This record gives sequence, structure tokens and C-alpha cells, in this order.
Amino acid sequence: ARPLASSSWKTGTFAAARRELGGGCFAVAERRGLCTASAESGGVGAPYDVVVFGGNGFVGSNTCKALVAMGKRVAAVNRSGAPPSSKETDQWVGQVDFIKGDAFQPEAWRALLKGAGGVVASIGAFGSYEHMKKVNGDANIMITEEAAAAGVKRMVFVSASFPPFPASIPLRGYIEGKQAVEEVVRARFPETHTILKPSVIFGPQDNAHPVIAGIRSLGPIQEPIMTHSPLGQLKSLPVVGGVFLPWSPVHAVGRAAAAAATQDLDLRVMSPHDIAKYK
Repeated sequence: ARPLASSSWKTGTFAAARRELGGGCFAVAERRGLCTASAESGGVGAPYDVVVFGGNGFVGSNTCKALVAMGKRVAAVNRSGAPPSSKETDQWVGQVDFIKGDAFQPEAWRALLKGAGGVVASIGAFGSYEHMKKVNGDANIMITEEAAAAGVKRMVFVSASFPPFPASIPLRGYIEGKQAVEEVVRARFPETHTILKPSVIFGPQDNAHPVIAGIRSLGPIQEPIMTHSPLGQLKSLPVVGGVFLPWSPVHAVGRAAAAAATQDLDLRVMSPHDIAKYK
């Protein structure tokens, strides 16, 4: 049995159950006959195939969608406990258990990892140096450490191909945070990790900041040019080569993350070109 009947996440007792924090949602659901056991007791029905952190975000939601298409049992942990508002009517949403939880409060979601085959860490944010270092770094490190302690087999981290200097200066916290996570992922999952390093990720996203939306709108033009024209050969240039990497379609990033979380892949690191194979 699945831990929660997610197809009704927004209505009646299901919604009430989901809005409880972390393990408490299972306790409430159990009292109402909605699941087989509480998270506090260590049992939440059949284990999840994959747990996606940041599962209602830009990359995370596309990862969940890809996993559902593969027939996998999926839990999506995010701070609101709800799917993306723009995707509430999408069929795949009803096949994912959206769980409310903060990455820095592992007691709220630790039980979800028991028996899980894979974990995808796709939490990220921009802002001040301290904020970017904390969200992109510390939050994903916490998830990685908990996944290792729980005996999860595969760990997938959505990192990035970092921009060249001087564009990297305002993103120092973002870059340092993700680099720190990469080190921990390699150490804790030496043979079963996959680090995705997409370039600029583009694709549709409702409610995106106008500047972000404007940049992403260039993706359908930039990606084929850098993939199929001689300009793409300039990616190997020192310092400025990153400018010529093809941008990464978000659906391809999601599919690549889903594949890495459910299959034994030879690649430990996926470049933008590796990710593009999942288009």
C-alpha cells in the first residue's frame, strides 16, 4: 500500500493530513485510516522508489513527472508540502506524495528514506552569499548525510556547470555551496552517485521572475546553436569556454535525474551534453 492516497492531496482529510509537518502527517493519516503505519514507528507502507527534495521546484517537479512516467513510487519533500500551483491539474501530480518538510529538520522526513532506492537533491536558490551557501550547500549536504545513514542506494545531486569569471563573482555562495555538496556526495556514495552539471536550465515555469523568464526564453535558440554550430567547439577555451556550453532543457534534466536515481549508470558526472541525451 502507498503511504498516502496522493490523488486527493488537496481535498478533505487528505489535505489535512498532508499539512502536518513531517512524520506527523503520517500519524494523522494513520488515525484516519489513510496509511498503514506512522513515520515515527519507522513504517510508512511500501517504501518509496525515489524521494525528491525540492520536488515542487523547477527541476524537482520535472524529475517527479519523469519518475511517474517510469511507474515509480515517488515522494516529494518541500517546505510547503504542495505541488507547483500551476501543475495541480496535471495527471502526474496525483501519483506523487507531496510531503511538507524542511531540509534542516530531518526528523520530519527521515522515515521516508527507509527502503528508498534513490534520493534526488534538487534544492537551490539565489540571493546573498550566506543564503546561497546555506540553501545550495548546507541543505543538500544534510540530505546527503541522511540518505547515506539510511542506506539509500543511489544519490543524485543537481549541481551546475559554473559560469566563467567574472560572471561567477556574484554567484560565489551558489558555487561554493554546490561544490561542497559534490565533495560530500562523492565521499558518501563513491560508487553510486550521479552529479548533474547542467548549463543554464530553461523551460516553461509559471510565476518565474520576469528577468529569469526572459533569460530562459532564449534557451530554444541558444541550445541548438551551441549544439550544432562551430561555436559549440569553443567550450574548451580556458576562462570563457563556459559561455559556449549548450543550455539544458528542464525536461531533459528531470529525465536524467530520474534515470540516475533508478538505474546503475556508468557516469558519475553528467555534463550538459550527457543531459541532452535525455531530451
